[in-house]
Amino acid sequence: MKMKLSGKILPLIALTTLAGCMSTGPHLKSSVSEGVAGIEARLPYANYSNYFGYVDKSVVPEGKYKGKDTYYLYVWVPAAVDEIGVSMISPAVATPGDEDFVHANFKPGMDKDANKFFDTYIVLDRMNIIDSNSIADGGKVLQNLGRNDDSSELPANPSGASYNSLLRKTTSMNNPTEALVRGVYRIGFTSFRSSVEGSFEATIGTNVPGVKIAASLSELDALVNNKL
Repeated sequence: MKMKLSGKILPLIALTTLAGCMSTGPHLKSSVSEGVAGIEARLPYANYSNYFGYVDKSVVPEGKYKGKDTYYLYVWVPAAVDEIGVSMISPAVATPGDEDFVHANFKPGMDKDANKFFDTYIVLDRMNIIDSNSIADGGKVLQNLGRNDDSSELPANPSGASYNSLLRKTTSMNNPTEALVRGVYRIGFTSFRSSVEGSFEATIGTNVPGVKIAASLSELDALVNNKL
């Protein structure tokens, strides 16, 4: 997918109560929860990066997952993290901010058919790229870190079904292969209930700033290494 990108990191959401946390802020929350007055709520990540895209016939699939056409997003995480959260909602329910990562197809697609959506399925992989200067050289997938099809934590799609996707991966201090280190991660997305067509909103949650998202390694290299 070819596109022009911009990027931002959203600030930590100020929460006055856990009840407020349950009804405000990003839909994607961390695995950490706290309880006050009998209310248990997941806490937000310190930093969020959002990506808004639109898949139509002009966007060519980049791979296959279990026989289904699959599209990729590439994520640069600049430091070791305790947890990575990923969610994908279709159709997009928010409006991109000036510094969000936005696919060039997003606005034309929304202008044409803002209601088009697909049932999301996401896969998170770790790649063998740990040096930002090596992003342009490419790499390969080292390890699958998780997958998700349906999540009731996210808004239902227009059909009323909880078919949007959310996954969390926590680091392991005891197993180096499960440690979430600095480097490039890949999000694959497809659908097993429909074709992949329509808008989507992907969100990455971490507790470090500086996360970048692009639809190719060359674009990620340009973002991370200030080549835009």
